[in-house]
Amino acid sequence: MSDNKSHINHLLSNEQKWQHSYEQPISHAPLVQLANSNWVVPQHFLRYKHTLQSVNEVLESIEFSAHFRVLAAQKGEEIYLQVAVLSPDNYQKSASTNEAKAKKLLFGRRWIVEENLPTSELIQTAFLALKVAREHEVRELFQLMQSGATSTPFNNHHDLPVMAQNPELVKSEAVTSNFDEVLKRIVFAGKSIELKSQQQVAEQHLYTVELLCEDCQLSEFNKKTIAFLTADSSANNFLHGLIAALVATSNDYVNEQFKYKGFARFSKHVVVEQIGNLSIAMRSPSTVGLCSMGKQHANQLNFEIDSGRAPQGCGQAIGGFLAAHGIEQPENAHLYPNYL
Repeated sequence: MSDNKSHINHLLSNEQKWQHSYEQPISHAPLVQLANSNWVVPQHFLRYKHTLQSVNEVLESIEFSAHFRVLAAQKGEEIYLQVAVLSPDNYQKSASTNEAKAKKLLFGRRWIVEENLPTSELIQTAFLALKVAREHEVRELFQLMQSGATSTPFNNHHDLPVMAQNPELVKSEAVTSNFDEVLKRIVFAGKSIELKSQQQVAEQHLYTVELLCEDCQLSEFNKKTIAFLTADSSANNFLHGLIAALVATSNDYVNEQFKYKGFARFSKHVVVEQIGNLSIAMRSPSTVGLCSMGKQHANQLNFEIDSGRAPQGCGQAIGGFLAAHGIEQPENAHLYPNYL
């Protein structure tokens, strides 16, 4: 115990309670020695109290594309993240060279940051916000020439209530589209695409296409070759398969380029089994070795976090949700006193 105490004193050096003011270890928090001999307190034994200042402090350590910036703001007591996007107008029909270079400043949806959100989850919220913002751009860059006009059939701005009220207008094909003819009408990032190969694999169809764009702001798409599978060879399934592959390409780019303090957490260069080993080292009861007081404080922390997750004013709806599954009380009902 005394050896561990010396390490905690080292971590709490310079007369500070902890390395960050917005996170503090609970009483009797365990210290875990990692395989590289470093000592840490796992995040699930820390209390968090984020402010706008602390959220901005975390965001300052995030690296990503210059055209996308994650911002933190506050309205009343609510702190949120929002992605600012500097992007060309995806719906501009024609433009001169100078106009084509002009960019609009746009803002994505708001992502709420809870006061007690673990710092790791805060970073991952920024990561997800960037993925969603880029997917929005990808969907708008996909155009289909039809009926003498240009459409963006996969964008996020279509009137969903109207489609739900008139499903016959979008669920049935009046005319079966010819695959080769549809292929000629596809435009991505202002350029056509080229089918490189098509073959049947078992009961699926494998397509390989090349994107012919060369100066797309989303640089991972420039002269990119993409392969994807579809359930059949219909033009409609090809279109759905292509947009899914384009979104996946964008997500892969974020996985590799999104970094916190220089570390790309979701990169394919991170070894999966090593992450598993690290998780075991910081979560296994045999390695954590909580004392009895530590267990009490950890249980209290878990109770506070989990019980605070329940959405206010939704007790009746949750009751109906449980009843629909034939459940009167869930196994963890003790977390929600005066709620269920």
